Amino acid sequence: MRDGLSFRDVLGSAALARISSDPRLGRSDKLKRMKEELRRLRFPRLARLEEEIRKRVQEMKLSPRIQVSFPPGLEGGELSVQMKASSRAELEKSVRELAESLEKKAMKEIFELLNGREI
Repeated sequence: MRDGLSFRDVLGSAALARISSDPRLGRSDKLKRMKEELRRLRFPRLARLEEEIRKRVQEMKLSPRIQVSFPPGLEGGELSVQMKASSRAELEKSVRELAESLEKKAMKEIFELLNGREI
């Protein structure tokens, strides 16, 4: 029992009920989403930090050729950047865009959040 809730209370929550009754989801998708929801309930601060980082990444509005990701649980306090390019010019453009993003407030906040500081 945690937070005054029994195991039955947690499994009977509205969020889990919505996931399990969603006809658009297959069995594996339901299981994945239920695990994510249980993780959010178990580690609310971590889930909040991850969501804040996701928001900041979206705020930067990087081109689809630049992918920013971070490890589950924010382990290591690092992020990964992946770029795709089919030409030298395209790569130069992506590198320039990424360099410009370093000056954005959202990028600075991402690293603060990765280090566990709430904003």
